[in-house]
Amino acid sequence: MSPLKVLSTISVVALTAFLFLSPFAAYAAGATVTVKTDQPSYFSAQTGSIFGTVTPAPTTSGTQIVITVKNPSGSQVLFNEVSVSTSDGSYSYQFVTGGPNWVTGTYKVNATYAPAGSSATGSAVTTFSYSASTGGGGGGGISQGQFNDIMGNITALNGKLDTVSAALTALQNGQSAQNTQLTTIVNSLNTLTGTVTSIQGSLTGFSNTLGQVNTAVGGISTQFTQLSGPLASAGQTQTYVLVVAVLTAITLVLVLAVLVRRLS
Repeated sequence: MSPLKVLSTISVVALTAFLFLSPFAAYAAGATVTVKTDQPSYFSAQTGSIFGTVTPAPTTSGTQIVITVKNPSGSQVLFNEVSVSTSDGSYSYQFVTGGPNWVTGTYKVNATYAPAGSSATGSAVTTFSYSASTGGGGGGGISQGQFNDIMGNITALNGKLDTVSAALTALQNGQSAQNTQLTTIVNSLNTLTGTVTSIQGSLTGFSNTLGQVNTAVGGISTQFTQLSGPLASAGQTQTYVLVVAVLTAITLVLVLAVLVRRLS
């Protein structure tokens, strides 16, 4: 066989093998993509979800899939890049209908998977219907930008709620400390009340002692009165003075003895 025929035969075999195996090579290099919506139809300003899977799942964290939504006239109303899970290849995208270019009709959702530096690409398409809340060709509801503003306000509100919660916790801790101080003050007042009661009892006993002393002094005074007549008639003035002095001294000794006993 001539070299030319051999070369021609090899070329035919190579071309046949390429044509036969190329579909399998393309299938092996591709990725299977699915895309769905949580509802078949939406209206006005309504929250929706676009989700699906990529098979095989990416091996690099941060790999994304591009989601686009176009209205019945082909104008793009939504565009976003969504991260694909490396564990199961799933992805999900939340959106809100309504706003500019949102007209009544059928909308086309396209999910395109083409990560940089990878030949495992693929895409999928689904549709949903939308009904505007107002007549004519105008859109109803809110735009994506308005939705983002609302979500930002909610996030800011959550931050303020956290601040208020921390302030309430600090207030509760301060109130607990005040309650402890009040309890200490009440206990001190109770102790002081007991002390005052004890002092009042002592004063009552002292008053009773003074009453007894007054009674004794009254008795002595009566005795002095009884002795003053006989002493005066006898003309014994000095003796009278001496007796008075002695009785006074005895009375004072008795009073001091009683006081010492009471105070001890």
